[in-house]
Amino acid sequence: MVVPVYDEGDDGELIEIGTRATARETVSIGMIRRQCTTDYKIVPIRRKFRELAGLTRKRSPDHAVVEQWIGISCDEIVRAKPSFEPWQVKRFPLIEKRMSRRDCLAWLRRHGYPDPPKSACVGCPFHDNARWRFMRDHDLAAWADAIEVDQALRNGVRGIRGEVFLHRSCVPLDEADLSTASDRGQLDLWPNECEGMCGV
Repeated sequence: MVVPVYDEGDDGELIEIGTRATARETVSIGMIRRQCTTDYKIVPIRRKFRELAGLTRKRSPDHAVVEQWIGISCDEIVRAKPSFEPWQVKRFPLIEKRMSRRDCLAWLRRHGYPDPPKSACVGCPFHDNARWRFMRDHDLAAWADAIEVDQALRNGVRGIRGEVFLHRSCVPLDEADLSTASDRGQLDLWPNECEGMCGV
């Protein structure tokens, strides 16, 4: 069965941008669970905190024994969440110093550090078109890895019946339209993809 693939047009309405073949009559599109944050950030950091605090294989105390510093700047203050566990307290030193992302970049430059890249997995489905396009045009090794991840996901996610794609248009990454809203004269009104609930 051939089904249409939709994306937003210049006026914000859904338009058909292509088709794809599927073996089933029903097709649903959505995001899969973002488990990389849990598997590669939350769990290892929590495990290391517990090890450093001498809490490995012990019951958690009912009072704070760990102070976790998190580098969220004022631009992302909505990501600053309190700890959900009584044995740790979270601090946000950049917010305490009222530093924005721009202030952080200025501090790094004054001290001779290069501008840091955005941290994210190569195959993160939350990348926007600008990020995919930058990878394609400036980091060929990462782009090749992302395409490989996209192809490996296609029918290999346990519990998902159907095809899985990295790009939001549900087409293979190397075939996706990577133009951005700004290319069409539109503003990006929702750039913040993270609510900060992961605690990192």
